[in-house]
Amino acid sequence: MPLTKWLNRTNLRRLFGLFWFDFVWFAAVFGRNDWLLFSTAMVAAQCVVAAYFGTFAQRRFWPIATLLFVLGLALELTVVGLGIIRFDGGVMPLWLVVLWVGFVLMCLTTLDGFGGRPWLAALLGLGFGPVTYAVGVEMQAAELLAPVWQLWVIYAALWAVYMVIFAKLVVKVGEPVHEPEPSPNP
Repeated sequence: MPLTKWLNRTNLRRLFGLFWFDFVWFAAVFGRNDWLLFSTAMVAAQCVVAAYFGTFAQRRFWPIATLLFVLGLALELTVVGLGIIRFDGGVMPLWLVVLWVGFVLMCLTTLDGFGGRPWLAALLGLGFGPVTYAVGVEMQAAELLAPVWQLWVIYAALWAVYMVIFAKLVVKVGEPVHEPEPSPNP
């Protein structure tokens, strides 16, 4: 397949979204509270791009985005509660909250191809989920409080489950909402 054909609007959107989120992740994790304004502005730019591609216009976007955001925060609270990790800035620092907003936006605008493919999404979460936290610990965004193998096992399991839920929900973002048909007049 020629590169020009592969770089269609959908693939460009996905590539841009992945690269942009890498910058959001770096700004939030490396800069933490010192770069909070910058990472927030980058997430706001994600919103502009998502609006341009019509993502927000999809009827079920906001409820699903909210659910994924809440599940993400619950994932973090679970690991903190288990005593595996402690984030720089407290239990749920603002830079982490901004990062989750950016992640959910990226997922729904970039990883939508995983919709209906829960096993593929689970493999993505299993592999990449723990890596980001291991790097974050190295960047001193978090302190590891347990053996490193626990970080890998717990985050791999939680991220696999999170991504399965995502893969099932993202299909529903674009589905039309079926409203009841009006009853015929007697």
